[in-house]
Amino acid sequence: MSQGQANDWIQRLTPILQATLQVEAVLPEREPAKLEQVLADYDLLEFTIDGTQRRRQRPKDNVVQKAYYSGKKAHTVTNNVITHPASRTVCYLSQTYPGTRHDKRICDEEGYTFPRNAQLLQDTGFQGYAPQEVISYQPKKKPPGGELTCCDRFINTVIATARVTVENIICGIKRCRILKDTFRNHLPGLDDLVIEIACGLHNLRVRHRHPTEHFDLFVFVA
Repeated sequence: MSQGQANDWIQRLTPILQATLQVEAVLPEREPAKLEQVLADYDLLEFTIDGTQRRRQRPKDNVVQKAYYSGKKAHTVTNNVITHPASRTVCYLSQTYPGTRHDKRICDEEGYTFPRNAQLLQDTGFQGYAPQEVISYQPKKKPPGGELTCCDRFINTVIATARVTVENIICGIKRCRILKDTFRNHLPGLDDLVIEIACGLHNLRVRHRHPTEHFDLFVFVA
């Protein structure tokens, strides 16, 4: 199949796939105003928030180039994702922004709301982000010219271990090659649509996985 024909099929079938995932109710929420209600439906109110970037083709216009240059020798687009580690699902996907947009700035602009007393795990990219009535966990940065205490290092290790789940969820989203490779399609809005569909496909896979059987090792040994 030629590249042109592949692009034609992508444009034809993408809306159909999106509509199908919508019927299956596996697409992530996109409206910040509905976020609190969506998260409140989970039995365990423990969530993680993280930002993810994707490479895109370098724009020709100098002004647009500056907006999409991420500072990591690449032009990118970025999204925030809120996930539920216990079910390994993507609860919320932000709009798609140019790569220069900071994770915390996206939070401030979209105005996320969480259920009362929910627990939120975040990384240092969200420094200063503290939603009201939410228990936030964030690694502590090393002070300038100083060192972290043993207690701080231990807490950072625990948080980093817990954050492995959200990294695995993002890897599950990026199983789609269209998100891993440099995005070259210039159709308006398609860069946002493909990551929404990828999140829906990840949620669909998770829903139909066979649950892992749990047993007590000590009872088994006895």
